[in-house]
Amino acid sequence: MLSYLAIFAVSLCGYAGLPVWVVAAAAVALASLSYAEHYRLYRRGAELGLFSPIDATLLRSLFNALCACAAAYGFGMVVRLVSAI
Repeated sequence: MLSYLAIFAVSLCGYAGLPVWVVAAAAVALASLSYAEHYRLYRRGAELGLFSPIDATLLRSLFNALCACAAAYGFGMVVRLVSAI
């Protein structure tokens, strides 16, 4: 539920016209939530010595969070522009 709230918040930031760096902050928040949710799996993989797949998974999670936040921010900007017309 917190992840949806973070995406909604970045969408509102796009609607309000806040700076683009908000997207990066929200992406870090989403990646942190994902890491907190799956911490046991990452710890288990580290115990087994699977460092490379863990790093790749974390980078993919961060990239997915960045894409989701950028899309939400863009959607908020589009709604602001459409409502101004």
